[in-house]
Amino acid sequence: MPTLQGIKPERQIILWIVANAGGIGKTTLGLHLGYRMAQLGLKVAMIDLDTNGSAARFCGLDSNKSPEQTSAALFDRNFGGQYPFQVPEWGHPNGSFEVCVGGDVMLSVSLDLPSRTGREFVLKRAFKKYPLDHDILILDSPASLDVLSYSALAVATHILMPIPMSVKLTGIDSLLQWIRIEAESLDLDPIPELLGGIPMRVANNADQKAFYSEISAVLEEQNIHCFSGIRYSSEFENASNRGRAPLFIHRPGHAACKDFDPIVQALCDAIQIPDAGKI
Repeated sequence: MPTLQGIKPERQIILWIVANAGGIGKTTLGLHLGYRMAQLGLKVAMIDLDTNGSAARFCGLDSNKSPEQTSAALFDRNFGGQYPFQVPEWGHPNGSFEVCVGGDVMLSVSLDLPSRTGREFVLKRAFKKYPLDHDILILDSPASLDVLSYSALAVATHILMPIPMSVKLTGIDSLLQWIRIEAESLDLDPIPELLGGIPMRVANNADQKAFYSEISAVLEEQNIHCFSGIRYSSEFENASNRGRAPLFIHRPGHAACKDFDPIVQALCDAIQIPDAGKI
């Protein structure tokens, strides 16, 4: 593992993890990438815009919070820069990892936002008015591609697409088309960089390998990188249910831990960390 002690990243990354299907591992991916980057000495925060509350559960945190103690606070009309971050017990592996939890309260936000002027840019304005000093911000949003997803798109610098191994290939095309059309509609400059697609819960059988090849071909046709994928393991769920979501903690010797390395390397390259080395 490379060491980043004393090295300051050259820019802040705001990474949006997006999918148009639920239950495929968005939160799992975000937590593992965030923890791994924190292991490298970076300051990382995850902002949960999803309504399912899984980020809090995976982190072993209390999800029964008042709105001002959740990500809903960032969308409050009177937000004054008091980001309600919480730190899991495992949140200081070298750098730091903290999370702003979501949950049911985000339903109220999604109902209120459409009535706001410039609703897609409310989160972006909060980040601009009250800048965070984190090296990486990770955004997890609902799979419904609702107004909270527009908020994430508007503020993101980079995008990752976790892809279920059961998805129709037309679903990948439709999501990519949505991202491109809406980024143009919002007049984003620059448009967030799409780091690539990540097949999730990949089983070791011939059918899955063949389908992975099809996914890879679809992405490459659009000049989008396809990462090697995160293998299936029940240990991910076991770790999450114990509030110790990073497999690096729960089962540090598990083979799946290395599946995240190519994505971490891509993030290191994106953040322009000198001498990060190869993982």
